[in-house]
Amino acid sequence: MSTIDLIILGSLCQSPKSAYDLQKQIEARNLSRWIKIGSFTVYKKVVQYEKKGYVTSETIKSGNMPEKTIYSLTPVGKKTFKELMTKFSLAETRVFLDFNAVIVNLALLDDNDAAECVANIKNSIHNTKRQILEQLPLHEDIPLYGRTILEQQAMILEILEKWEENFEQQLVEKESETK
Repeated sequence: MSTIDLIILGSLCQSPKSAYDLQKQIEARNLSRWIKIGSFTVYKKVVQYEKKGYVTSETIKSGNMPEKTIYSLTPVGKKTFKELMTKFSLAETRVFLDFNAVIVNLALLDDNDAAECVANIKNSIHNTKRQILEQLPLHEDIPLYGRTILEQQAMILEILEKWEENFEQQLVEKESETK
């Protein structure tokens, strides 16, 4: 099982929800920024959970609204959620950034293209950090657990900015050695 499972089961642990409501909560909590998950995946997951006995479903109709299926966590689902919490809290911390795949292949590009990719990475780090820092004051109502993740991401991006500056300096030094 993956972190996506942990997020969905955790949301259902809070309260029963439809697949649509699960997706909206994931978006509202800004989790889709770090974990790639779309509405189809959410729907597919709750159907899988029902087959495994993690959730039960109930189709409801309210007024003129179309029917919707509400998913509730079962005792087996709660146990699975707790097991996932333990599993992921004990897991080795891995930090793989998508741009690392670019870094390991830079030598395959000419100098101009490589420099453009490095500049793109630098801009992405800077822009993402700026976006997070702009969001923090706007979302003072975010609970501690969500807020601390935004703060964590801002700190990581600050370190990445320093790393990127150091990396650029090393590239400049390497280039001057080869001339």
